[in-house]
Amino acid sequence: MLHHVDIHVRNIDAAQTLLDALAEHIGYRRITGSDEPEEPGFVGYETATGGRPRFGLIPDPASLPGSTRLAFAVETRGQVDAAAEIVRKHGARAIEGPGLHPEYGDYYAVFFEDAEGNKFEITADGEARR
Repeated sequence: MLHHVDIHVRNIDAAQTLLDALAEHIGYRRITGSDEPEEPGFVGYETATGGRPRFGLIPDPASLPGSTRLAFAVETRGQVDAAAEIVRKHGARAIEGPGLHPEYGDYYAVFFEDAEGNKFEITADGEARR
């Protein structure tokens, strides 16, 4: 089982604005901000029920976006559509969809990047729910 994912970002405020707007919609909540010496500026998110997997934003002035895409599953296509509207309003770019991707089965998703180019996806995957 996945335990956590750390996302390194140059602009923590922009990344947090986008993910704070999406968090509740994708089943997460922000749990922390930290000014601890080992993690200054860290912002963490856990599942809405208080569990894992968690993800966090780590300020990193040398961070460069990679090719990894972090995908979040939701229950319905309507939730994917709503997520697409949220990301459009909160600084996402390179937005593709929402739409059906039959090459993956019953797979409906929106793909986007944050302001720094980190890649994300929100999907309602009918086959995974069965």
